[in-house]
Amino acid sequence: MRLPVLFALVALFFTSCHESEKSIQVTETRVLTLFDQKYPGNLRDRPPLSWRRIPPTQFRAVNFVGGPDESVEIFAGNSNGAGLSNANRWLGQFGLSPVPDESTFASIEILGRPSLLVEARGSYNPGMGADPEEGFALLGAIRESGGDVLTFKMVGPAEAVEEMRKQFMDYCESLENVNLHIIGEESETPES
Repeated sequence: MRLPVLFALVALFFTSCHESEKSIQVTETRVLTLFDQKYPGNLRDRPPLSWRRIPPTQFRAVNFVGGPDESVEIFAGNSNGAGLSNANRWLGQFGLSPVPDESTFASIEILGRPSLLVEARGSYNPGMGADPEEGFALLGAIRESGGDVLTFKMVGPAEAVEEMRKQFMDYCESLENVNLHIIGEESETPES
């Protein structure tokens, strides 16, 4: 009696080891999912390969480091207040006096709109209890549109910021709006 039961168990074991082949058919592909978004909203960026993306913070929707020894911080985010008040706050971080109007600043086009280009050099006081940094520079851009204020800021040792100036300008000019809700002919699809 034991032998037939043993043979039945062995036969059952060997027949269950064979896995049948399964076929999966893909009927759609997804180009962009929420966790692919780096900016709030519908923005796409193209950072230089030499910039390393680091985790965002409460006030930095996009956060990079670059330059020698990753000594330069590049970040972007949404801000409150007008462009001029943000620019004057940045100037204040370098101990510079506020300016009365936006005509003091050069302009750069970001997302089809003229935007303020803010520059400062000297002793940088980042705030939040951090010690001031001597010989630093800031290159920043502020884009206003309705109630939205987008800020882009690069801060670090003055020499490194100057060397990375073109990268920053190209980065700001590369930003584009994308419609995340349309999937069709104009959306990018991965090559198979």
